[in-house]
Amino acid sequence: MDELEVKREVERHVHQVADELDWPHLNIEQKKIHYEAWTNDEDIGGRLRQVIDPGKVRVYLKDTIMKRYFRNQRPCLPDFLRSLSVAYGSITQTFIKPEALLSSSHDLFTLTVAKEWKVAVMSAYERGFEVKHLRRNVVFVLEHTSGRFVDQSYKDLINTAGAKLGVEIRWVM
Repeated sequence: MDELEVKREVERHVHQVADELDWPHLNIEQKKIHYEAWTNDEDIGGRLRQVIDPGKVRVYLKDTIMKRYFRNQRPCLPDFLRSLSVAYGSITQTFIKPEALLSSSHDLFTLTVAKEWKVAVMSAYERGFEVKHLRRNVVFVLEHTSGRFVDQSYKDLINTAGAKLGVEIRWVM
């Protein structure tokens, strides 16, 4: 089995385990425990050590395999808006990093995760600034059920920052 096949097989296995664990709802300490266990597990870390530097296995698990997991879990923005029954007309422009779309109704929608809120809000502001007759500028924030994002005062700070920039923040599950 070549390097790419090993990485893909391990990734599929880890993603399956993450689904079973309900990974997005684990706290940081719980995730650390699983990263450590995966690193030491012969079927996961052991297989990866055969194809990458042993000292980089944990980082690879966290920064490559699990980042891809989160990206795969996120809905695409048009589907996400439909699931919330948000009408937006047709799409006139799309953006990446963070994912956003501008609609024919002059609405700009951005989708982000909580830990990337600053980039998303500033991107929404900058993108919206260029649009003549912008009607709405909304940032939808996912993955806000752990860390400092469970603190309402921190969410209030983000909401205030958005309001000052003319960006509506919507916290969604």
